[in-house]
Order: sequence, then C-alpha cells, then structure tokens
Amino acid sequence: MQKMRFRLALDLGSTSLGWAMVRLDASNIPCAVIKAGVRIFSDGRNPKDGSSLAVGRREARAMRRRRDRLLKRKNRMTATLIEHGFFPKDEAQRKALADLNPYALRAKGLDHALTPGEFARALFHINQRRGFKSNRKTDKKDNDSGALKTAISKLRASMAQDNCRSVGEWLYRRDATGQTVRARYRQTRILKDTGKNAIDKSYDLYIDRAMIEAEFDILWAKQASFNPNLFDDIARDELRFCLLFQRPLKPVKPGRCTLMPDEERAPLALPSTQRFRMYQEVNNLRILRDDLREDSLTLAQRNTLIDALERNNRRTFTQIKRLLNLPGGVKFNFEDPKRQEFKGNSTSASLARPEHFGEDWFGFDEVKQDAIVWQLVKQENEATLIRWLQAETGVDEARAEVIAQTALPEGYGSLCVQALSRILPALRQSIVTYDKAVVLAGFAHHSNISSAASGEILPELPYYGLAMQRHVGFGTGKLEDSDEKRYGKIANPTVHIALNQVRVVVNALIKKYGHPSEVIVELARDLKQSKDQRDEDSKRQGENQQRNRRYRQDIAGILGISEERVRTADIQKMILWQELSHEPADRRCPYSGEQISATMLMSDEVEIEHILPFSETLDDSLNNKTVALRRANRIKGNRTPWQASADFAQQGWQFANILARAENMALAKRYRFAEDGLARWLKEDAGFLARALNDTRHMSRVAKEYLSLICPQNTRAIPGRMTAMLRAKFGLNDVLGHHGEKNRNDHRHHAVDACVIAVTDQGLLQRFAAASASARDRQLNRLVDDMPLPWPSYYNHVKRAIECIWVSHKPDHGYEGAMHNDTAYKLLGDGHVSVRKIVDGERKQIKEKLRVIEFVSTTSLRHGKLEDGSPKPYKGYKGDSNYCIEIVRNELNKWVGEIVSTFDAYEVVRRYGVARLRHPELSAKGNPLVMRLLRDDIVRIVVDGELMTLRLCTVNSAGNMALANPRESNVDARCRAKELAYVFKTAGSMQKVFARKVTVSPVGELHDLGFRG
Repeated sequence: MQKMRFRLALDLGSTSLGWAMVRLDASNIPCAVIKAGVRIFSDGRNPKDGSSLAVGRREARAMRRRRDRLLKRKNRMTATLIEHGFFPKDEAQRKALADLNPYALRAKGLDHALTPGEFARALFHINQRRGFKSNRKTDKKDNDSGALKTAISKLRASMAQDNCRSVGEWLYRRDATGQTVRARYRQTRILKDTGKNAIDKSYDLYIDRAMIEAEFDILWAKQASFNPNLFDDIARDELRFCLLFQRPLKPVKPGRCTLMPDEERAPLALPSTQRFRMYQEVNNLRILRDDLREDSLTLAQRNTLIDALERNNRRTFTQIKRLLNLPGGVKFNFEDPKRQEFKGNSTSASLARPEHFGEDWFGFDEVKQDAIVWQLVKQENEATLIRWLQAETGVDEARAEVIAQTALPEGYGSLCVQALSRILPALRQSIVTYDKAVVLAGFAHHSNISSAASGEILPELPYYGLAMQRHVGFGTGKLEDSDEKRYGKIANPTVHIALNQVRVVVNALIKKYGHPSEVIVELARDLKQSKDQRDEDSKRQGENQQRNRRYRQDIAGILGISEERVRTADIQKMILWQELSHEPADRRCPYSGEQISATMLMSDEVEIEHILPFSETLDDSLNNKTVALRRANRIKGNRTPWQASADFAQQGWQFANILARAENMALAKRYRFAEDGLARWLKEDAGFLARALNDTRHMSRVAKEYLSLICPQNTRAIPGRMTAMLRAKFGLNDVLGHHGEKNRNDHRHHAVDACVIAVTDQGLLQRFAAASASARDRQLNRLVDDMPLPWPSYYNHVKRAIECIWVSHKPDHGYEGAMHNDTAYKLLGDGHVSVRKIVDGERKQIKEKLRVIEFVSTTSLRHGKLEDGSPKPYKGYKGDSNYCIEIVRNELNKWVGEIVSTFDAYEVVRRYGVARLRHPELSAKGNPLVMRLLRDDIVRIVVDGELMTLRLCTVNSAGNMALANPRESNVDARCRAKELAYVFKTAGSMQKVFARKVTVSPVGELHDLGFRG
C-alpha cells in the first residue's frame, strides 16, 4: 500500500496549536483537506502580570527555606551549647534563662565572668540576629544595598566615637537609654538644596557579620581567661562555626555552548569573548567603492582597527576612516543611520582606566586577563576578591576595592572558553568569516549543529531538550529523573509548554497517519518591504539609537555614573518624560500636574507607569507607558485613569486637567486616558496581546528546527501576516460565521489559520513578496482579489474540516498549587475572624465573618487546648482554589457533590499518597465514585433530547459547576459581559441529564463510554 503524501501545517501560538493536514498530488500540489484540529493549553504565566507561574512559587519557597534555616541554626546552636555544658539539659531551666537581658550579658561579658547559662543566653541571642554578610554579586542588584551599607558605616563610626569594644556593648547602651535596637527601614521625604523633594532611604542601624564575628572572638577570649576548662578550643570552633557558617549561593548555570553543548557558555565580560565578537565583526567589514565594488580590509588595516577597539569602548566609522587613512566619502557595509560605530573591548577599556589597572592591564597576557575577569565575575565574597587581586596582580588594597566594584558587561556569549580558544586563532590568522573559522578550528560547519542537519528522519519527535541541547540549560543527567530534569529545559515557560504540546500532537498524528512529506509552521515575520519602506525603517531606527545614546550620556551626568551603568529603564524614563511636553518647564505628572525636573525624573520619586493596567492588557510598549509621581501611581493602582478619577478628585486632581495634559502626547497614547480607553484598546487589538506575538516569534523559530527532526528536508516557516490576508481573501473568516471578521471567540479559528498555512507554498509566497516589493503603499488587496482558490472545492473542504473538530484542551490534573492565600486571620470564634488592614491611611483591626482553614501548633499548647485536649487553632487562611469536584453515589442512589479543595488534596496525598487522590472507584472521603471532574475536563449531557458536549470552566465551594462549549474562548470575560451564558449544574442535576465524563485526545478524537446511571 502506497504511503499517503500530505503536508502538515501548524499555527503555533503561546496558548494554542492549530493544525491541518492537506493531501499532496503527484506534483506535490495540495488538493484536499484531510483533517484539522486545535489543541489549547496554558502559557505557564500569571494572567495578572504575565510573569512565570514559577516566580511566585520560587519566592514563597525561598521565604520558607530562610525560615527553616533559621530554625535549624537555632536548634544546632541549642544542641551544641548543651553538649559543651553551657545550656542546662532541662528545658524548664533553659526557659528560665530567657528572662535575662541578653544585651546586659553581652556587655557584662567583656569585663566580668559569666555563668555558663548566662554565656549561653548571650550567644543564643547573638545567633538569632547575626548580621548582614555582603555578597557582591547580589548586592549590586539590590536597590537597598546602598542604604544598608551606609547604615553599617554609621554604626561603625558611632562605635568608635563611643569607645564601644563590641556591637553588643553598643546595643546595650542604646537599649538602656530606650533607643531602638532593631534595623528599621525608613523612607523619608526630604527637601534637597535645589528645592526639590526626594526620598531618603535609610536604616536606623544595621549590623554586619564582621561585627558579630569580632564580638564572639573578644567575648570568648575574655571568658576563656576566667574559665579555660569550659571555654576550650573544641567548644570555640564548634560554636563559632555554628554561628558564622553561611551556605554558599547556588550558582546559576549558563546555557550550553553552541559548538560544544556539554560545556558552559563563557561570560560576555571575558576579554576572550569580547575579542571573539570584535574579530568576527571586523573580519566582515567591507569598504564600499564608488563602482559598488566591496573590498575587505587588509590584514594590516584589520590589526590596526583591532588594536584601537581593544583600548576603547567604541569607535565611530568616522574615527575608523581616519585611523585607516581612508577618504571621508568612503562608506562601510555596516554603515547606515541605525549604526554609526563598532563596539570595542568594553572590559579592557574599563579595567585600563587610571583608577583601575591603568596601562598595567595591557601588560598582562590574555590568559591572565581572562583569569582576572573570571574572578571579578564569579567571586561572591568581596573580601576574598580583594585579597586575590592584591596577591595576583600586585595592586594595593584601596585600588583592589575600586576594581572589585567595576561594572562589567553582564550575561553570557554563545560559545564556551574551549571553543573560543580554538576559533580565536583562526579568526586572527587571516581575514576569514565565522563559518570558515569554525571549520578551520576543527568543528563541523556552524549550520550543521542541529540533530536534523544529518538528514536522518526520526520515528517521532523526542523531548526537545534531548534533541536540541544548545537551546536548553543543563540537566541533572540522572537516568531516574524526568526528561525535563535530566536533559534541561528552555527557561521561557511559554516556549517550554508549547514545544511539549507540539510533540504530543505531532507524534499522535504520526502514529495514525505516518510521517508528513512537508511541514509548514507559521512564523511571525514582516513581509518583504520596498526600498523606500526599508529606508524609512532604517532611518527611524537610526534616529532612535542616536536618541538613546544621547539620553544615556545625559542620564550618566545626572546620576554621576558611567554610561555603562545607565539602565534601560532610565532611558525609557527620559523618552517618556520628553513626550510629556515640548517645553521642559511644562513636563508634569499626567495625574497630579506637578512639574517633573530632569533630576527628579531620575529619582525614585518618579516611576514608569502603565496607563492601561498591564494585568488587563499585557501591553508593555512605550505607547502604554508614561512617567508619573510615585504617589500618583500608588493612588491610581491597577486601574485605568478613568477608573481612578474619583480618587484623583479627592486629591484635587481634576480629570479634565488630566485629559488636557494627555493632549500633548502622541495619538497612540492619549486615547488611553479617556473613559473608554481600555475598550478602544481591546477593540483595536481584539484581545490579541503583545506577549503572544513575542513568544510566537521565538517559538516558531525553535519549533521549525524541532520539527525538522521528523521532516528534515521539507520544513519551513511562513510569515503570519500573510496568513491573515489570505484568510480574508479566501473568505474563510465566514467559516465560523462572524460577518467577514476573524472570530477569535471560537478556538477553531486556529485551525482555519492552519488550513491557510497548509496551502501557502513557496510559489504563493514569492508572488506575494513580489507584489509587496512593487507596491509602495503595500496595496496587496488588488493581487488577492484576483487570486483563485487553491482548488475549486477548497472553501467547502475547510468548512467541513472545521465543523468536524472537537477542540482538545490540555488537562491539568496535578494537585500542586497554592493551598491558601497569604493573609493570616485571627480566629475569634463563631465563624468570625479579624485581620489588620490599612483604612484611610491608618492600620485598623477589621472583624468579618469568613470561612478559613484553621491551623494549630504541632509542637506546643501555647495557644490553649480544646475540650478534648487537642491544641486550639490559633490562626486561619482563606482557601483560594478547589482541586476538583467528586460526584459520588449516596445510599439512596442519588448523586452528591464533594468538593476537594487544593488544601484537602494536599492532605490526602500527605496521609495516603497520590494514588488515593486519583482512585478510580472511591472519592477522597471513601464514598462510591461516579466521576471526578477537574477544570477543563469534558462532559456530555442530554438536554431536551439534545446531546451537549461541555467543558468544566469553574466549580465553587458549594458544588456549583459552570460549563461551556469546548470551542468557546474568552469564556469568563464574555459571560461577565453577558455575551455568553454558562451552563450551571450541580451533582444532582447532572444525574438528571445523563451526564458522563468523556475525553478528547490531543488530535481531537472524542471517546464516550456512555451514561453509567
């Protein structure tokens, strides 16, 4: 039997995968639509702010770990003090020592003998707050590190002024006079000399780890002089280690080298990485002659330019022409309005400054330079780094401290140190391009680095991390781990999920229909532009780059920092500030109307603010941003300007004045301040969010390489804008009955797009590209109007395929998730709780009736006992989610719903294991199970003789289920807008409509076992 030849088309988005199969005739021309389908899945992001769902989990996990480590350290300290005879073994006796003033003991111990119990009480207190230990890598990213270090310096100066021998003695004197002994963080509004307001960030005091270490040593030495038998060296070493040990930070592994995937990528700051980039670019530099001839540089010219770039951050093309003695009218191939310079060796230029190594930097060989930068990039402890610099480079301590604070390029290149050491000599030896240098260095050609390059057709798509290692981070390599842990994964959660769904769907299709002859994936990419359009875009990009360079210089002057340390956010601030008004004196906060000066702009008093809430638009473009005072931004909150207008009015900020100030802004921005701004934005973009497009661009490129594993010679990508135009001109927008417009409220529109992609072959692309290039105004409609259908019955084939689709939703049957919200409630009894809230600027105790999850102490009865002697609950948390609804059969053969909250699911797994949670015949409570329904599960019911297929959208704590057709998208928003209505059911009513749970496979095959009674 001859294998069916077909083309597989994929419309890959951030939360969806539309696919279509079309039959190919003997000439490889599509002639029939075989089947189409849609797979819907989560993008792995928080819908409120677009952040990865892993972020919240990671932050909560970090807090739990910090708390656990503190408790473990206290337990270790207690055990060690007991072991060496300082703490009594009896718990009651230890608790009695808690009444002693630890500050008084810490001061007394400097001059007088302490009893073992008194010393243990003092040391246990020191152990609880053992001071800040600097980590130079993380401190640079900490906005509060400056205020913290200032507070530490002030404390040291105060200790010296007061002649305090230890920080404990200093704290005792403060405590005795009623002053605070805690590190309170404060933000105070101050008036600067210029008359402008600013926010002063400060701590009342802050202790560092070195002070604690010094206090332990002096305290121990004094006590050992009184009682050397008890205060011996063994006890000292163990207690000192327990007090001062700090777990080193877990390093973040770089990505894999492109050419040697088993090796880590080298830091961008490494001089070798900088030189690799320089040689790669300069070797591609060409001189454009008047007769359109291109000449490469001579070896001498190349080396002269490299030497200049080695000592400078950048060289403009004008400077390069003078350096190479070229006429001023000569042009380079890289020279255009958007690029007027070559980047130099930023690392060498920085470290060769007089305050760093000066000219001595160029006296080090390249191996030594790499070693120095490696220490600057990787060493976490500043003191250790300073000692290394002194020992290895001969600088004094003061200069070493300055060098340690050097701002170097962040991130990683694409190659590892080993690959660089092989390719750099090839690039240096002669003027060769990167691809030739790769071969000269003994590697395969740089384009033959994917598994598909060999032409081998794999039987099915493997896990992407196994086949495309250069795209993923390092895994564990352990056989017992899952593929994700073993081989690593792409950091972007949206891309990771989407590629896994591509694998699931494509492998299911291969299993049923065999390998495709061709694969096409939609890739968001601009159409071919005319020369005028290219020139216009190039000019605009060049102007933007010049503007940003100018702003970077201005900002560096305002902040008194180097240009390299100017952040992108600061440049954005300057751009947005300029948009407020042409006149600097009239640049005011859009909401409060207060004038914003350039100095104020660069302070924390002014923030970048999303005009329309980011959580409702995910629009992070400059068109949706402005600069506003922090206070105004806080009042506006997560609302549109109109929604916050009442609160603005209370501040005396009239909405009419806000609109008047918005009139100075661009058209694409000013409408967002209006009452209907959000509605107008949604209408324009039809809910198609910016993040989806960005993710799609990356996913399409990676997916193309991935899909080449099962179709290495015939996998290609097409631009998404072409699909939209063809869909309209083929009349396919009417397939889903939306009056000629694309119906995004029906998930099947992804399959319609896939049907268009499937017939968009190379010939059609060339015709459209030629038409676009010849039409200055991109008038493609005239060409499309004359475009016949791919075959006469194409429209009917597509319509039939779409009508036969069962939309497949990726199930998520995991119980993992937030068990409850973060707010702790005080239990008042009788179903009432209380919580502290900020009301009208004041912190007040609010009483309310609320059902919460009650927590009890498992270690003590400090909160009291219940009548049965069990510990009394002392706090509660509000449960925010349900895991599932279990429909069970009672003794009367009636269906009853049992809600299993996320918290309950965790409890079941903790007590009985995950198998009990998913038992096929019993509910979590042990009752006979009819069906277990989780979100996105599919059910079938019979209403008035009509068979309905529905998806479970939500279920509340009362057991009410909200269902909708699986093909409907944006369901919640449309139901709130009353454009669509949920089908509401309870467990009892589900029995009356002959409900049963059904499944839809990844490729849209529905399996219905029938009603179970």
